[in-house]
Amino acid sequence: MNDRTRPKVEGVDDAYRHLFDAIVDQRLLPGTKLTEMALVEAFGIGRRAVGLALQRLAWEDLIVVFPNRGAYVAAPEADEVRQIFAARLAIEAGTTEAVARTADEAALARLSTNLAEEQALRQEGRMREAIHLSGGFHLLMAELSGNAILAEQVRLLVARTSLVIALFENRSGLQGWHDHHGDLIALCRTRRAEAAVSLMRDHIRELEAGIALDRRRPVSFDMLGVFGTAAG
Repeated sequence: MNDRTRPKVEGVDDAYRHLFDAIVDQRLLPGTKLTEMALVEAFGIGRRAVGLALQRLAWEDLIVVFPNRGAYVAAPEADEVRQIFAARLAIEAGTTEAVARTADEAALARLSTNLAEEQALRQEGRMREAIHLSGGFHLLMAELSGNAILAEQVRLLVARTSLVIALFENRSGLQGWHDHHGDLIALCRTRRAEAAVSLMRDHIRELEAGIALDRRRPVSFDMLGVFGTAAG
């Protein structure tokens, strides 16, 4: 890692953002140890700034810190997975209803753009990036609801869902559940709020049902490789 390959990090907020994005993008897998000195090298910032970024992620339950062992990317247990999806059902019902009742064409266009970009990535076989955009659809729905507090909760729940998808095998292969997004946009466009809420709930339940809680994937990881870029 050197100044040409190191990501641009100027302080705590940048370090946090890089770590958060790496978790959502499944470049940092559940159970991975986050060594402070390796992150200092990867980001080119001081150890205190790295520690503060890790502390924030711990508050958000995206990493766990064990005394005398260090920080690790969170690896949710089955009960926690169920709670994550239960929380999403409750919160996203509200954000979906708000969008379906109030969204204008500009808001619907943003949702449609997100969906088109996701579909293009899937056609190109760039599944990790497509999954990131699929989660982004839910973030955008929450943002468009106009409730910043709920939107922040959805942001964290989507990140934790990424951990779940990375950690557990999927029975259905995540092949069809994303198709609901187009239907959700259509329902919001015609102000069919109850139908939109029902579909969002079915959508989240379908994602949860595909998670094989009895089958975990192995973890492999190169911390410097996660954040470095090719020298050029």
